[in-house]
Amino acid sequence: MWASISWRLLKQELRRGELTIMAAAIVLSVTAVLSLALFTERLQGGLTARSAEFLAADRVLSSRRDVPQEWLDKAQASELQTAQRVVFNSMAFANEQLALVDVKAVSAGYPLRGELLIADQPYGDERVAQGIPAAGEAWVAAALFQELGLQVGDTIEVGDSRFEITRVLTYEPDVGFSVFTDSPNVLINYSELQGTGLIQPGSRVRYNILYAGASDDLADYEAWLTPQLNEDTHNWRSVEDGDSPLARSLQRAERFMLLASLLGVVLAATAVAVAAQRYCQRNYDVVAILKTLGAERRKIQKIFILHLLLLTSLSIGIGLLLGWLLQAVVIAWVGNHLGVTLPEGSLRGVGLAAGTGLLCAVMFTLYPLLRLIDVPPLRVLNRQLGGAERWRWLHWLASGGTIYALLWLYSGQGLLATALFVGGAVAAAVLLLISRVFIKASRQAGMQAGSAWRLAMAGLQRRAQANSVQMLSFSTAIMLLLLVLALRYDLLEDWQRQLPDDAPNYFLVNVAQSDVPALQQRFAERDIEANDMYPVVPGRMTAVNAVPVVDEVTKEERESEQAPQSEQREGFGRELSLTWRDTLPPNNTISAGQWWEEDPKPQVSIESGVAERLRLTLGDELTFNIGGEVFTVPVTSIREVNWSSMQPNFFMIFNTATLSEFPATYISSFNLPQERKSELYELFRPFPQVSLIDLDAIIDQLREVIAQVSLAILFVLVLVILAGILVLLAQVQASLEEREKELVILRTLGAPAKLLRRSVTYEFVILGAISGVIATLAMELSLWILQTQVFELEATLHWRFWLVGPLAGALVVGSMGRLACTRLIRRNTAQLIRRLA
Repeated sequence: MWASISWRLLKQELRRGELTIMAAAIVLSVTAVLSLALFTERLQGGLTARSAEFLAADRVLSSRRDVPQEWLDKAQASELQTAQRVVFNSMAFANEQLALVDVKAVSAGYPLRGELLIADQPYGDERVAQGIPAAGEAWVAAALFQELGLQVGDTIEVGDSRFEITRVLTYEPDVGFSVFTDSPNVLINYSELQGTGLIQPGSRVRYNILYAGASDDLADYEAWLTPQLNEDTHNWRSVEDGDSPLARSLQRAERFMLLASLLGVVLAATAVAVAAQRYCQRNYDVVAILKTLGAERRKIQKIFILHLLLLTSLSIGIGLLLGWLLQAVVIAWVGNHLGVTLPEGSLRGVGLAAGTGLLCAVMFTLYPLLRLIDVPPLRVLNRQLGGAERWRWLHWLASGGTIYALLWLYSGQGLLATALFVGGAVAAAVLLLISRVFIKASRQAGMQAGSAWRLAMAGLQRRAQANSVQMLSFSTAIMLLLLVLALRYDLLEDWQRQLPDDAPNYFLVNVAQSDVPALQQRFAERDIEANDMYPVVPGRMTAVNAVPVVDEVTKEERESEQAPQSEQREGFGRELSLTWRDTLPPNNTISAGQWWEEDPKPQVSIESGVAERLRLTLGDELTFNIGGEVFTVPVTSIREVNWSSMQPNFFMIFNTATLSEFPATYISSFNLPQERKSELYELFRPFPQVSLIDLDAIIDQLREVIAQVSLAILFVLVLVILAGILVLLAQVQASLEEREKELVILRTLGAPAKLLRRSVTYEFVILGAISGVIATLAMELSLWILQTQVFELEATLHWRFWLVGPLAGALVVGSMGRLACTRLIRRNTAQLIRRLA
C-alpha cells in the first residue's frame, strides 16, 4: 500500500511541477558527468592518437645501447606494433664535398603513427611515402641538396656504405621541436646500419624502440618493462611528457576540462540541495495529515524514501540517455568540423555518472528528509511548527562530505581536493559575511529612495538570513561561471598568442656572418618579413662560483647525502647554443635583476627554469669554455621565456662585449605562405651552407589540436552555464512561498500591482548586483591561484568582468525573480488567500 501511495505522490508532484528543479538538477548532473566523461575520453583518445604522430608512435623507448631482444619479443607477445630507429651523427660525402648529417636508420613499419612526406625534387610537391627506403637507397633532406650540390639519383657515402638518393625527405613526424639540431637528415633502411661501420664501442648513438597499440596493452607492457629500465640509460616517454608546446597544450586542456566539469557537478549538486529542502518543506502539511490519520513513522519513511528513490532513478535514467545523446551529437559535430574520427568511448563514465547522481540525491536530501519525517501532527493546527532542528549537524556533515568526496573523485588528488574544499569553505564564510554587510548598507541607501525601492530594501532586511544564503548561492554560481569564462579566454588567448596566423613556419640555421646582409636584402626584395638574426656560438658551462659542475649525474649521486649540495651542482651535460645581444628578445621578460644597456662589463642573463634547476641566483659567477678559451661572467638577470612562441629562444644570453669576438653562425625564423613555398629553392640557392627547417607540418598539427580543445572547452562551458542557471532558478523558487505570504498582506493593505512588481524586481536586481560584485572579487582571487599554480599562465586582472559580473548578476537574477513572481503578482487577494489556506 505504501508503495502505491509513494508512486501516486510522485506522479502528482511531477504534474504540479514541485519536483521540476530537483529532477532537472539530478538529470543535469548525470548528463554533465556522462557526456563530459565520454566526450573527454574520446577527445583525449583522438588527441593522443593524433598527437602521437609527433613521436611516430604511442610510446618510445630511448636507450644509449641496443635493447635486449627479450623486450621486443615481449612487445610482440603483447600484441603491440614495434619499429626500430637508430639516430647518430656522421659525415656524408658527395661531389667531392662533405657535410655533417644526422643519420636515421629505421626498420619496416616506421612510422607507426603519422606519415613520412617525400618529394621528387627539393621543395617540390609533397606526397605520402609508401614504406621506407629500400636497401641501398637513401632519402635526404632538402637542405643537404643545397649544401652538397646534389640531385636525385646521385650517390652519397656514409661511413663504409654508398647510397643512391631516390627521394627528397620533406617531413618526418618525429623530427621534434628543436631548431638547433641543424644537421640535415639522411634516412636509410635499418638493415644497412651494420654495413656503414659507424657503430663502434663508445659511439654517440641513440637506439629507439617505437611502440603502438591499444592503451590497455601498452599499460600492461609498461608495467612489465618499467622495473627493468635504468634511469641513466633508458628514457620511456609519450607525447604528453616533456616540455613541448603540444604537451603543454594537452596538459592545460585536460586540467581545464577537469576543473570545469567538477564545477558543473558541484553547481548541479547545489541545485539538488536547494530544491530538496524546498520540496520537503512543501510536504510538511502532507506528513502532518498522514500522522493525524494514524500513519506510523516507519510507513511515512518508506513512502518518502521510495518516492525520492523513484524520482532519483527516473532522473538518472533520463540523464544517462541525454548524456549519451549529447556527447554523440557533439562528437559528430566535432568530427565533421575538423575532419577527424574520434575513437569510441568506454562504459566507465556510465557508472561514474550514475554514482554521482545517486550520491547527490541521497546525501543532499538526507537532512531535509529527516526534518520532513519529524514534522509533528499538531502542524495541522499550528502552521508554524516544522521539523526538528537536531539533525542540522548531519546536514553540514553530509553536504560537506559529499562535496569533498566529489572533489576527491574528480581530481584524483587528496591534497588538491583538501585545498579546494578548505579554500571553498573559507570563501563561503567570507562571502556570507560580506553579503550581510552589503544588505545592511543597502538598507541605509534605500531609505532615501522611492517607495518601490524602500519596499525592496525592507524585504531584503526582513529576509536578511535567507537572503544572505541566497546571495551566497548566487555569488558562487556567478563566480564559477565567470571563472570558467575567464579561464577559457586566457587559455585560448595564450594558445593564439603562441600560434598566430603569421607565426614563423621556417627556421634558418648555420647562416655565415658574411651572408647575413645579403640574406636580409633578399628577404626585403621578396617582401618576406624575418625575425632578428641571432648569433650562435657553441660553448660549455664548466663551473659555478669556481666549483666545477658535474655533467653526468646518476640517480645514486642525486640521492646521496654524503657530499655537500654545492659540490653536486649539476651541469647541462652538453654544449649549449650561446648568443649575445644588447636588447631584450621578444617573448622574454625580466623576472629578476636588470637588463644591460651596452654595458662593456661581461654579463649573462639566464632562463628562469635553468636558474631553478641549477640553483643559480643573481651574482653567481659562471665559467664557460668556448673553443678552449675559458672566461667567467656574473649573472645579472633572470628571464621568463615563452618557449611556445615558435621563435629562437636561448637558455643563456650574453651582452655583446662578452662574446662578439668569437666566430659565430646565425639563426633566424620567418613566415612564408604555403603558396609561395616554390620560391625557397631559388631564394637559398646562393647560400648552400644554410639549413632550412620546415615547421609547417608541426604548426598545422598544433593548430588542429588547439581547435579540438577549443571546441571541447566550449562544450564544457555550456554545461557549466546550464548548471549555474539551475542553481539560480532553485534559489529563486525557494523564496516564492514566503513572498506569497507577503503579497497577501500587501495586497490586502491596498498595494497596487505595479508597486509590487517594481519592488520585487528591484529586490532581485539588488541581490543579483551585489552577488555579481562579490562573485567578481572571489573570481579574481581564485583565478590568480589557478593561473599561477595550476595552468602555468601569467596572472592578470580581468577588468572587463568587474563590469560584466555585477551587470550580468543584476540582469539574470532580476529577470528570473521577476518572471518567477509574475504569476503571483497577477493573482488577486482572494486567489492568494485560497492558495495559502
